[in-house]
Amino acid sequence: MDTLKELGRVRTEIIRKEAEIESISERLIDLTDVDDLHRAKTKFRHEKERLVELRCKCAELEIDVETLRLQAWNKY
Repeated sequence: MDTLKELGRVRTEIIRKEAEIESISERLIDLTDVDDLHRAKTKFRHEKERLVELRCKCAELEIDVETLRLQAWNKY
C-alpha cells in the first residue's frame, strides 16, 4: 500500500508542477525587467527538470504496482 500512496502523491505533485510551469510561462510573456525575466526563465527550467524527475518516479512506481499485481495474481 505504501507504493500506491507514493504513486498518488507523485501524480498529485505532477499536476501541481504542471500548473506552476504554466503560470511561470504566462508571466514570462509580461515581464520586461531583464533581471526578473532571467529569474523566471531559470525557475521555468528548474521546474521543467523537476517535472521530468517526477514523471520518471511515477513510471517507476507504476511498474512497481504492476509487479505487485502480477505477484498477487500468480498466487491464485
